[in-house]
Amino acid sequence: MSDVGGPDPLDRPEPDPLVLPMRCEQTRDYPVVISNGLPDPKAITPGAPVDRRALVVTTPTVDRLHGDGFRRWVSSTGMDAVVDVRPLTEHRKTMEEALAISAVAQEHGLGRRDVMIAFGGGVCSDVVSVAASLTRRGIAHITVPTTLVGQVDAGIGLKGGVNFGGRKNYLGCFSPPEIALIDPAYLRTLPERELRCGMAEIVKMALVRDRAFFDLLRNEGSNLITSSFQEPPELARWVIARAAELMLEELGPNTYEDRTLQRLVDFGHTFSSSLEEVSSYRLRHGEAVAVDMALSCELAVGLNILDAETCGAVLDTLELFGLPVSSPFTTIDAAERGLEVTVAHRGGDLNLVVPSALGKGTFVVDRDDVTPELLERSIERLRARSERLVVSPGVDRP
Repeated sequence: MSDVGGPDPLDRPEPDPLVLPMRCEQTRDYPVVISNGLPDPKAITPGAPVDRRALVVTTPTVDRLHGDGFRRWVSSTGMDAVVDVRPLTEHRKTMEEALAISAVAQEHGLGRRDVMIAFGGGVCSDVVSVAASLTRRGIAHITVPTTLVGQVDAGIGLKGGVNFGGRKNYLGCFSPPEIALIDPAYLRTLPERELRCGMAEIVKMALVRDRAFFDLLRNEGSNLITSSFQEPPELARWVIARAAELMLEELGPNTYEDRTLQRLVDFGHTFSSSLEEVSSYRLRHGEAVAVDMALSCELAVGLNILDAETCGAVLDTLELFGLPVSSPFTTIDAAERGLEVTVAHRGGDLNLVVPSALGKGTFVVDRDDVTPELLERSIERLRARSERLVVSPGVDRP
């Protein structure tokens, strides 16, 4: 008996657990704006605070080429901004850099209603996204990508990431930008190698989603690269917009990757991270994606998913744009590592994205389907083809 009278609580039957529901919602839309010149973000995101502080993060090269004009644009928006210039490369795409950016935000008193602005390439937007998600448990960020990869891929999605423990993007976040601002004029100063890397991401989406777009790229892509995506301006802008549109259409229904781990946007991203890692990032991301796409196509042929003629057309197109279909880093060990990491990342299934035709993609779910013999045969076929490739003068072969 208890001291206060009545039955002892310990003698009572244990009640059923009381479950209290908590509804969590993270859905939030954001605009990706493609324009000649940067618009005032307040005109496009009217809900954003009018008076806010901003931390602009950029790199030395971007600041040298475009910093003065960008500072004038930021000033015209009315934001009270400071600029943090830091050398953000794949080797410095680390949590230490993200924390250093957060330290600058703290030093300048950024609050919950203030904003970080990533003004640079994909590495810049990745690191700033992570820093913004950590600062005060999450503040807004704006992306202004200055590379083609950034304008059609890294700078318009909602994932941020940093490299950790020898693995690319092992740490990261889902952190949608408040707005992504795309100005093709920034591509004028981009080295040709970087333009080719961006073209790899454009081909990726066309190959698994839009046959007509793929055909257009085969006819017009080389001229777009030569003109730094400036001529003809209407076509260049349309190609960037179409690539971004296809990417966003694929991301939209599964923004936080909690509905399915089968994603067509993962085409070219099964082996590519491993290839970048073993190359110590001498192989650029777009080049690694091109090699990955080529290997995925060869595997599809070996699995009777894709016909050899279509595979050849894809390889021809990649080579037309000066992209590699193989590299010295494409070894069995690197490819096997990519498969192992992918299976762990995708919940135990391989979900390798392969084209089934031009403009259509499908998935190889079972890891055992990609046998060591098939993998080795596919790598050797691409290596032999690559050795026959005559590299044009002035092209930096990865």
